[in-house]
Amino acid sequence: MRGLQILRRFAPERPVLTQTQIAEVLELPLPTVGRLCRALVETGFLELDPGSRRLRLGPEIRRLTGAIHQDTTGDAREWMRALNEQFDEDINLAMLDDTHALYLDTAPGTSRLGVQTQVGSRAQAHCTAVGKCLLAQLDDPIVLDRLGRGPYERQTDKTIRYWPELREELDTIRRTGFSRSIEEFEVGLAGFAVAVPRRGDDVQLALSVAVPTARLQPGRAHAIESALLAGPHPVPPGVELDE
Repeated sequence: MRGLQILRRFAPERPVLTQTQIAEVLELPLPTVGRLCRALVETGFLELDPGSRRLRLGPEIRRLTGAIHQDTTGDAREWMRALNEQFDEDINLAMLDDTHALYLDTAPGTSRLGVQTQVGSRAQAHCTAVGKCLLAQLDDPIVLDRLGRGPYERQTDKTIRYWPELREELDTIRRTGFSRSIEEFEVGLAGFAVAVPRRGDDVQLALSVAVPTARLQPGRAHAIESALLAGPHPVPPGVELDE
């Protein structure tokens, strides 16, 4: 269980951590954290960041998320590629992991000003577009049981922190089929997300487009929303981006 607690500390905003940082957050003795981390490195769940003593998620995490990916994301991968070609922004695929979004796949844009989400990392569901989209697939009592009434962890001044506001947001997502997060997770970052159509007993997934707000002109936001709502179809050749 403590090993899982360590793995849960990693997130897009915390892709690497030191043993000291982990010990402080979990309030565990440093020797205990050292022993646990060595075991996680030996089994491939963590790896040492090259050139430092910091830790990051390891190949076993990528293998496990890849196994889920292969089983559930065939159509979604084509959709991700199409959106990436159309907008040249970071496209992410995620599933719900308790109160977090777990990233299963990513198609990064080519701009230096990008998000660079790490496969296998996790982010709070209540403040990300893809996370809120996944929460909206659950009934309110289930969401409330998982997250409670708040206050939820604050990421920025725009983060939703209490249940009444989050419930209203989830109702809007269910009604429109679309989720957005404008600087709720990170200042300067916007996200747009929709649920991936399910097939049978597939895991519920959501797909998001992450855009730095510096590139978020009104026409671009509208074009991204329209493309997501149109569903997983290849972008026709010659389609012009509505900037």
